[in-house]
Order: sequence, then C-alpha cells, then structure tokens
Amino acid sequence: MILAAVVALAILVSGCGGDENTLESLAGTPASTHIVKDVEAMAHACAEKNQKTRQAGIKAYTNLAKITAIHPNATFGPEENAELTMRQLLRRTVEKTGHCIGVSVDSKGQFHAD
Repeated sequence: MILAAVVALAILVSGCGGDENTLESLAGTPASTHIVKDVEAMAHACAEKNQKTRQAGIKAYTNLAKITAIHPNATFGPEENAELTMRQLLRRTVEKTGHCIGVSVDSKGQFHAD
C-alpha cells in the first residue's frame, strides 16, 4: 500500500515541471554556496601548489561533478542572461584549473584523470 502511494506520487510529480528542456536555476539556493566554494577551492589549488590545496581541489572537483551529474542542465550564475549550465561551469572550471589537480577535459567533453 505504501509502495503504491510512493509510486503514484512519483508519477504525479514527474508530470509536473513541463518541458524536459526547462532549465532550473541553482542561483540563490544552498547548493549555490557549495558551488562557489568548490570553484574557489579549485582556483586556490592552482594559486597555492601544495598537497593540502591539491586535495581540497580534488574534493571540490568531485563535489561539482556530483552536482553536475544530478543537474547537468541546471543554470548557475549571477545574471539571468549570463548563466551557465552546470555542465558548462564544470567544463570551464576544469579547463582553467584542472591541470592543478590532475583532471582534464577533451574536445568531446570527456573528463580524464591525468
């Protein structure tokens, strides 16, 4: 009985929200604080090249990758017209700072541990 109620609720909720191409914004959510901290940690890994900041950068990359896996098309950014999808944010961050933590992204968008 409980399982049937959960399934019915899941079907009802999945029908809400409209088009699958609709982008939800993560700006202003608690996740946005973590996203900013993760991007900053990756940048610090480049600025201060030591083992502790490298480990923090790797952890930050992992956190960003988790959010991106769950919400790849969710947008993030301070301005409505300048927002990036999480996939774009992760890719740009890795392009700029990934070499400091041993992660790269190729032209096909595939991430690799160096």
